[in-house]
Amino acid sequence: MDSCALDTVIVLNDFCHVQGGASKVAIDEAVALSEGGADVIFLGAVGPVCDALRDARLRVLCLDQPELADVARHPRAALRGLWNRAAGAALEEVLKTLDPRRCIVHLHGYTKALTAGPALAAKHAGFRTVCTLHDFFAACPNGAFYDYRRQLPCPLVALSPACIATPCDKRHQVHKAYRVARGIVQRHLTQFPGSVRDYITLSRRSAELLRRYLPQDAAFYPLDNIIDAPHAPPVDVAANHSLLVVGRLEAEKGVTLAAAAARQAEWPIMFAGEGPQRGEVEAMGASVTGWISSDQVWQQLVKARCLVFPSRWYETFGLVVSEAAALGVPALVSDISAAAERVTDGVTGWTFRSGDQADLVRAMSMLRDDAAVRAAGNAAWQKFWSSPPDRQHHTSELLSIYARVLARDRISTDRAA
Repeated sequence: MDSCALDTVIVLNDFCHVQGGASKVAIDEAVALSEGGADVIFLGAVGPVCDALRDARLRVLCLDQPELADVARHPRAALRGLWNRAAGAALEEVLKTLDPRRCIVHLHGYTKALTAGPALAAKHAGFRTVCTLHDFFAACPNGAFYDYRRQLPCPLVALSPACIATPCDKRHQVHKAYRVARGIVQRHLTQFPGSVRDYITLSRRSAELLRRYLPQDAAFYPLDNIIDAPHAPPVDVAANHSLLVVGRLEAEKGVTLAAAAARQAEWPIMFAGEGPQRGEVEAMGASVTGWISSDQVWQQLVKARCLVFPSRWYETFGLVVSEAAALGVPALVSDISAAAERVTDGVTGWTFRSGDQADLVRAMSMLRDDAAVRAAGNAAWQKFWSSPPDRQHHTSELLSIYARVLARDRISTDRAA
């Protein structure tokens, strides 16, 4: 490896298969690092182990524990979901054979089974942990800084008395109570996020929202997610006639807003996804594919005139906006979401005021101009491919982050001495 003297990377994640965005990133990075020559150990709580991990040149330690969502069949998962001591003990055993000067522990998803306990175990053993901030669970009990009952971003201080008393959970107040208990255990017993000083951020917005809850000496390392996009000429979006929304059909995603605005602006619109608001968007004349594969999402993007990303909450990245740009498809994005950082209004796409149907209709009216749509798509394509976050670039940047973390640790140790 390079001058950081890195030998081993231990990847921590709830699942040993792709269950969501965090798991996909964790698995993609683990495989890419192993292909680059690193000694990678993947420690996950929930099986089965996916083919990508099984076929890679790395070691997988799967604890085969039930996830928190399976608590009805496995009641003990509720207690383990507060502090997974078995996961911490498993990591301790692995670390006994490794040199903390040549090893990085990388924490990804931890709220569904793993918990932040292993990060504390790593700290006690003298190892540095890097955490990718896939969501806001490092501070917020529901992980989104969003009031699902009021369908508005939440301005309250996380785990303050007002936060604890607010019924903001999308399902039931019992879930909120459990998440508050988990947050308190996480903050005060497993000492997270206090046990970690190094964080990979997916957007400036997410870093700004979380900064006050992280250690004062926390370091932030921006890094885009891996995007395996085909390098082909940009799509002629001006020849396409339908708008596209990709993702879960839920209120916080702004899907009914997008459907209503498209109907008012007289645009055909397709929703690639599934969720409880499917019936509402279909009633407004929109088409819905249901859940489709990643390859099928790419096929829908190629046929889109513009991607609409109407999210009403902050998000942390918004992967599909970058995927659209890779194909030369411009995006129309709500200004509150992290994805807006990757859209230059009027140049590579457009932004609108989050939750404002009239402003979304205004922005959609701009899509009538074939020349403007084509220019925006080409500009988005050029910006993406000027520095593509492909597997090779991502792995190189990730190794650079690890090197900086280890160097920072050596400097701190030298000063203490």
